[in-house]
Amino acid sequence: MAKKKISPINEDFDFKLFVTIARKNMLWSFLIMLTAVVSALLILRYTAPVYEAITIIKIADENRAQNVLGITSNNRAGGLDDNNQIAGDIELIRSKVIVERAIAKLPLQVSYYAKGAVLINELYKQSPFNVEFSIRDSQIFGSRIMIDFTDKNTFQLSYIIPGKGVKNTSTHKIGSWFSLPEADLKINISNFAEINTVQKEFSNDDAYFFILNKSSDLSDNVLKDISVLVLNPEAKTIQIKLQEKNLNKASDIVNAIATEFNKYDVEKNSEVANKILDFIDNTIASIDLELSNSESSLESFKRTNKIISPDLTITAVSNKLSDLQTTRYAILHELALYKKMRADISQNNDLGKFLLSISGSNHNDLILDQLTRLQVLIDERDQIKIQATENSEIYKAANLKVTSQIGLLTSTIQNEETQLKNNLSELENQVSDYEKKFGKIPGQQAEYGRLQRLFTINEKFYSMLLEKKAEFSITKAGYIPQHVILQEAKYNTPPVSPNRSLLISACLMIGFIMSFVLILTRYLLYNEINALEEIGQYTEATLLGIIPKYKREIPVSQLLVDKNPKSVISEAFRSLRTNLQFISNEDGAKMIAFTSTISGEGKTFNAINLAGVIAFSGKKVVLLDLDMRKPKIHLGFNVENNHGMSTLLIGKDSTEKCIIHSSLPNLDFITAGPIPPNPAELIINPKMFQLLEKLRGIYDIIIVDLPPVGIVSDGIPMMQMADYPLYILRANYSRKMFIAQINKLMTENKVKNLSVILNGVEMSKLKYGYGYGYSYGYGYGYGYSYGYGYYEEDDKPGTLIDKFKKMILRRES
Repeated sequence: MAKKKISPINEDFDFKLFVTIARKNMLWSFLIMLTAVVSALLILRYTAPVYEAITIIKIADENRAQNVLGITSNNRAGGLDDNNQIAGDIELIRSKVIVERAIAKLPLQVSYYAKGAVLINELYKQSPFNVEFSIRDSQIFGSRIMIDFTDKNTFQLSYIIPGKGVKNTSTHKIGSWFSLPEADLKINISNFAEINTVQKEFSNDDAYFFILNKSSDLSDNVLKDISVLVLNPEAKTIQIKLQEKNLNKASDIVNAIATEFNKYDVEKNSEVANKILDFIDNTIASIDLELSNSESSLESFKRTNKIISPDLTITAVSNKLSDLQTTRYAILHELALYKKMRADISQNNDLGKFLLSISGSNHNDLILDQLTRLQVLIDERDQIKIQATENSEIYKAANLKVTSQIGLLTSTIQNEETQLKNNLSELENQVSDYEKKFGKIPGQQAEYGRLQRLFTINEKFYSMLLEKKAEFSITKAGYIPQHVILQEAKYNTPPVSPNRSLLISACLMIGFIMSFVLILTRYLLYNEINALEEIGQYTEATLLGIIPKYKREIPVSQLLVDKNPKSVISEAFRSLRTNLQFISNEDGAKMIAFTSTISGEGKTFNAINLAGVIAFSGKKVVLLDLDMRKPKIHLGFNVENNHGMSTLLIGKDSTEKCIIHSSLPNLDFITAGPIPPNPAELIINPKMFQLLEKLRGIYDIIIVDLPPVGIVSDGIPMMQMADYPLYILRANYSRKMFIAQINKLMTENKVKNLSVILNGVEMSKLKYGYGYGYSYGYGYGYGYSYGYGYYEEDDKPGTLIDKFKKMILRRES
């Protein structure tokens, strides 16, 4: 079966390994989460809160007085007209005209500030002092003017003009005007106790300052931050929203904008009616004079000629002439109105004004239809203006339609004027004819009739004008604020930014993601060996068994199997001894060679304890320390290292002198001896092979502790000679790349029967199933799973859960 290629990252997901790595990085995860929470708290502490003020307006444009009088008006209810109205109202609300009117109603010309424990606070309507000013040089606008109150009567002022960088400092009196190069100022105090408290808290270090604001800058700032949008098109509701660091200031601004929008709407709607009323008043004044003259002339004629009433003939002629003159004056009035209308159309495209100008007049239906068409085109052009610029082609086309319609309307009005003038000419001819008839009537009666006729005509025209004035006065009274403020901005809303819960949640989420990324990265880059099964995925070498991790402190390469013969670790070495028989069970002395990739993987520890276990079985064992660069066997047996393999191989000492008997029967060992300058040459020296032959005749098992082959190649010849070449890997220490060294020994160096032992495996992984390769055939797993209680534990008694599990297993066994 082909083995997997060793990869620098984990290609398969192992949930248990992932959990293990997560537990190992628990401290880092905790620190990351703690940093995230602290960061969120710092942001909340040092970020100025931002508040949001919202006002809702319901749009309406109905003039109730016009409905009562039956006057035709621009009814924009429904369809495209509604959209045009709402869009136009939105543009009006966020226009500079409305914003400037609103700002002018609020105390925003001077901004007052005070230092806080962390942030600077704006004292909108809460300043313990106020400033009056008169500007001479606009450069002072926007400058931070620091003020330090010395006592109740004096203060010190300092400021820097932007761009000049010159700081001016001066001392002045409270309540008195004083001059600066750029302005005249006067400072008044309303609460000196508060000022004194704040200045003491900050040691008079610029505790207060103020800024003089230019109205245009204030309106620009509001226009930049304000948001006006349609809340519900069907209900015609508009939302005005503004975000500010001072809630009271934001609330006052949006409420003032809503109020000024209402006032502006009423003013504009009343303006048309005012102009028409002015026109009627001027006409009434002239007609009143003529009526007074006519009345005086008639009374004078009656008194002079003693005429009380004309005869029936004169009455009939006079009535006819009176009717003709009434029609003539009506035509003259209509011509005057059309002339006024043409002048208004050429100067102002206010459609409502046009309609009001002809309300009640004897206009024809064609003019009304064209006025209605003009209104629709203007509404369409305004709707396009919301979505496109005035330079766009679609807007130019719409504007061209409006211009064409205005021209057509003007032409129609001119034609109507021409027709009226023709009618007037015919009337004047008729009047002339009837007046000629009067020439045949006695002069007194004719003169009486003429005077009576003029008086009647002037009286009727005067009454008509008074009626029109009453109508338009009622219309003007109908223009009251129709827009309803459904919701005023509140002064106690929580800040919208920073959002405490959202910020903390976001920081926690970021901390969690960073922790997860850290664990995932360490998992992907995790290259340590944890189980025999992991080793088996990459090599054909025999997996001999595992050695559990000893939880107590162990001296260097200490022999343990004689001290705790029933311990888990002793049972593991017995399993190794048993598994060696499956590799080779022939008679004769056997040689076991231990090596590893690097130092610290536990080869010396395994060599000493395996030697002890084999010695327990009654076989004679000798342990040789050939790791002459870093010898450790003498430390494990706590003996001197004056004589050993180095002195033996150079012929300085005899074999008998170098062999040391341990406290354990049947176990002897030879230490490495003094560290030689040429350990590699000594190992491949012919005397080494002679020594091995000699020892084979004395001992049943020869165990050789070789140098790590991943560092030096000294031990490869001995590995090739060994009957049981054993390669030590250490769990959670050895890297997966070390397995390549095992494969190299088998393929390139032709080491036969190479077996692998995994050292230092965590007991918890065995108990809970992580050591998923430790079943029958690997020795320890079989004995541990089915022989619980046969040996003693190395560590101290576990938790109550562990004791409960042990009790259950004992009962089952």
